[in-house]
Amino acid sequence: MNFENSHAVLSLVEGAAVRVRARPHEHVLDVIPDAVLVVDDNGTVVRANLAAATLLGRERHAVEGRGVLDFLPSFDWNLTRLPADPESSAGPPAARLRTTARAADGRSFAAETGIVRLDRHARHEGLPYGSALVVSLRDLTPDEDARAALSRSLLQAEAVLRTADEALIGTDAEGRINLVNPTAARLLGGRAAELGGRELLSVLTSVGHDGEPLDEEDAPLARALSDGRASRIPAQELRTGDGTRLAADVSVHPVTEDGRNVGAVVALTDRRPYENLADEYVAAQLRCLRNHKAELERQQQRTDRAVDRTRELTEFLSGPLTTALHHLHAELGRLVDDGSRALWPEATGSLESLAADVRMTMALVDTRSQPYPHDSTPVGPRRRTVPIDDVVQAGVRAAAAFAGPSRVQFSVHAPRFFVHVDPEDMTTAVGRLIADVIHTDAEPAAPGPHHVFVAALHQRSLLRIEVRGPYNGGAPEHFDVVQDIATAHGGTLRTHRAPGVSGSTYVLELPSAVQDEVVAGAEETSAAALRPTGRHRSLTA
Repeated sequence: MNFENSHAVLSLVEGAAVRVRARPHEHVLDVIPDAVLVVDDNGTVVRANLAAATLLGRERHAVEGRGVLDFLPSFDWNLTRLPADPESSAGPPAARLRTTARAADGRSFAAETGIVRLDRHARHEGLPYGSALVVSLRDLTPDEDARAALSRSLLQAEAVLRTADEALIGTDAEGRINLVNPTAARLLGGRAAELGGRELLSVLTSVGHDGEPLDEEDAPLARALSDGRASRIPAQELRTGDGTRLAADVSVHPVTEDGRNVGAVVALTDRRPYENLADEYVAAQLRCLRNHKAELERQQQRTDRAVDRTRELTEFLSGPLTTALHHLHAELGRLVDDGSRALWPEATGSLESLAADVRMTMALVDTRSQPYPHDSTPVGPRRRTVPIDDVVQAGVRAAAAFAGPSRVQFSVHAPRFFVHVDPEDMTTAVGRLIADVIHTDAEPAAPGPHHVFVAALHQRSLLRIEVRGPYNGGAPEHFDVVQDIATAHGGTLRTHRAPGVSGSTYVLELPSAVQDEVVAGAEETSAAALRPTGRHRSLTA
């Protein structure tokens, strides 16, 4: 409560006295909401209202009779002395001062004081005779807290504005700039002090696709500022005051007060870094495309050269080499069958073995001499439902052509159940696995006969074919072909070698190959006479 002069204090006191006619005059001050202390010329508090006792944290009787310096340590003692001019004993109040007050618990707090000098020769209702000063106190702690909170908020807002990646521009109702953060100042090409007060549309102009400035009624930014509604304008082409091109996403948020539009906040997101990244990405992709195109051309040249070499090799295999092998095989057969020149048994066995090796070589050469259709689409497995025992028997017969009739003994375990596979591929796989485990590059080879174990098993829908022989195998002309057949059927080919035992075991597993016997029985009659075909002449020559 601010006291302008002593007459105001006295009128306030008299008015309070009228409102509390039933109360004693000494309680008139209690109805005043502000803290009031009445001090005599000795600096002693002679009267304190309830608000003052509450503010100082004491009972009223504990406040009255104590020196004013106990509550206001910086109080000017000279104010209690009589003035030099007796006529000015009651004058206008001193200016309101900020000081520090002290509560009963020793806590200090900021306070504002107003002092009114009284005429000590006059008697005032509700005040002791000889009172010199009336001191009002107002606790400034809430104001200080509010001021500190406001200061913190301003600092935080300033920090946000300074660290924001977006350019933030504040305008008033007329579109003049009154707020610019550092990012906006850099985009607009000036300092905040220079941009303040200028019209936003004069330093940020919308341009069309032809690069010419747009009229204000056609400019999206101008319409957004005049509409007074929140809006977002993506990918705007703008031009700053110094003529710099600026591509940005623009957001406009109006600022209202009491329902009136008093300004707007414009946020700009610079798209130029993203455009530069996009250009760099496109350039990198173009470089990769050119490199890939050049690499494809080099690979095509290598492929063409390989095709030419393959064609030459195929012509050689199907021509002179095949003719020589046929002639050698015929001569060996003639020597074995010539009864006029009887040979000893060992020589006859050697000739028969050589004839079998030549026959195997002829089969391999015949397979490799087929033209390679490198430009055609690969043909997948031609699946049919067939009994597995017929497939295994056909593979055994195909493998016997490689080794001769007296060099291999077979143990076959193939119960009758039906599978859905390409029978010719399976015949090729079994025959080549058998041929791989009975041949070796070691010299001299064991004379034989060699024992080969072949088994076909099924576990639910999994078909498992095992081939075990005396040698480790692994020849590319056999193993690679079976590996490709297994891959085409979605299966696997594995090799097992037991420690301390010569030879190896091939395990071919094909998932989802075993069919229900009820469904497969319908095709039993058509699949019973399965035989090797000409698709794999390496097994049937």
